[in-house]
Amino acid sequence: MRNRRSAKLLIHLLLVTLLFMIRSQAQIQTNVPALKDVYAKDFYIGCLLSYAHVGFPTDPVVSGQSAVVDPYGGYLIKYHMNSMSPGNNMKAIYTVNMTASAAAYNAATTQAAKDSIDVNPIISFNGNLIAQLNWAKRQGFTFRGHTLVWYSQTPGTGFFCTGYSSTGVRLSKDKMTQRMENYIKEMIRQLHVGWPGLLSAFDVVNEAITDAGADRTTESDWYVTFGDNTYIAKAFEFARKYTQLYNETQIKLYYNDYNTTISAKADGIVRLVTPIFQAGNLDGIGMQEHDANGSPSAAAFIATYNKFAPICTEMAVTELDVTTGSATPTADQLQTQANQYGLLFKCFVERSYKSGRGKIINVSKDGLNDTYTFKTNQSSSIWDGNDQCKPAFYAVANVGLSYNALDSVITYARTIQRGAYNAPSWSAFQTALASAITAHDQNYSVSLSADAGLGTAKSTLVTAINGLSTVVSTVGSENNQVAGSFELLQNYPNPFNPTTAIGYQLIANSFVELKVYDALGRIVATLVNEEKPAGSYTVTWNAQNYSSGVYVYRIVAGDHVDSKKMLLMK
Repeated sequence: MRNRRSAKLLIHLLLVTLLFMIRSQAQIQTNVPALKDVYAKDFYIGCLLSYAHVGFPTDPVVSGQSAVVDPYGGYLIKYHMNSMSPGNNMKAIYTVNMTASAAAYNAATTQAAKDSIDVNPIISFNGNLIAQLNWAKRQGFTFRGHTLVWYSQTPGTGFFCTGYSSTGVRLSKDKMTQRMENYIKEMIRQLHVGWPGLLSAFDVVNEAITDAGADRTTESDWYVTFGDNTYIAKAFEFARKYTQLYNETQIKLYYNDYNTTISAKADGIVRLVTPIFQAGNLDGIGMQEHDANGSPSAAAFIATYNKFAPICTEMAVTELDVTTGSATPTADQLQTQANQYGLLFKCFVERSYKSGRGKIINVSKDGLNDTYTFKTNQSSSIWDGNDQCKPAFYAVANVGLSYNALDSVITYARTIQRGAYNAPSWSAFQTALASAITAHDQNYSVSLSADAGLGTAKSTLVTAINGLSTVVSTVGSENNQVAGSFELLQNYPNPFNPTTAIGYQLIANSFVELKVYDALGRIVATLVNEEKPAGSYTVTWNAQNYSSGVYVYRIVAGDHVDSKKMLLMK
């Protein structure tokens, strides 16, 4: 009886949980493309925010965590994203336990014990950080650590003094170097023990350069204690040492900063990190991108990208938002914001890491929505305060879909030969291809929509390809009457998704083989493999189970052999 009651209770709880998840899922828009799918072949899509903004109310409770503030936020993030970063909880101010460190120092009864404690700070993760790491692991996300060494949000001046007290003596450079090393070591050790393999990147040093391109000096306790900027290279050296020691070599080590599109600042970052990269201790550069309507321009972003590309193996956009400057923006302001997001994502996608076009491997927006974000009351997100899609969301999604589709169509179109196509259709095709290449390659702005430009170019070029026509001279007609010449026709429609028709004409009885090959030359489908009498035929290929790309179909009919290309575009 007890077992039956327990089973019924368990079933009831499961049903309640499932019902809540379904209702919560219904509060977000799932009839729109998931951004992680749109950009699956380009980069990870992520967010930078703290656990309380993204978890599920049904998550296992971690001691010390805060309540989930948005009951639908976790569903929004899970639907659209596959990466995340902590907003604050991994910063030293939250991970270095100053109270416990000072207490241990004061309780030590020998100088040797005090000296040891003085260079071995106690590190502890708060409930929200643990909950967020657990949540990311359960969802199968990758995780970007943020951040180890920063001039701001340190544990306070006491972290740089003996006894972990602001009344203590400032540590020597040598002692502070030891304290830094053990702090970084313990951070990586705890992450390895609790969440092995979860992190893909870590912002080792954050914002060490001013907008003028100079080192931050008197405002940074790190700089003041070391007396120079060598603390930066040391931080990277230690991060590399301990990611290797704990077999967390998948963690890429980043320098991260804001206002990177300011030319002088970008130059300062290049000056700072070049020797660290050359020493083999830096992998990536993070660009925070807290942007505004109209800024930065595509040209400014590209100029900075080009400066950074030679001194890193990958890049990430780490805290993206575009403020409208108003909590209640007008329709025009929202459209301008959409165009700004669009021009930026066009820059990102054409320099994406997974596609092989560039080095951008992760694009993370700041915050959850217009309410839970760094730029509050400025309508800076692509989702409003109710987790509903704004015009900016559609611009971001459409740019990814249209750019990648247009890229594939242009690649295919460049393989089309004039052949027997008539003059009017060939001229229209050439005009559409030239316009498509321009749309594909040009920069956009807040007054020139990337969404509209790329989408129109793709549609126009596809229409022109489908409009290519030939004049075929035949004797007889369909229904297997004798054709005037052997011919393999271009498939229609082309590009296609997921079915297309392939026509061919035989002038004599022949054994026919018609096969489809992928880009690697592998046979993926055999459409015809039998004796056929002379005549005209059409066969349909359903590519539902195949991925987007260029395919070749090849016919062998007696002494006749021919092949053509077609484009599957999902």
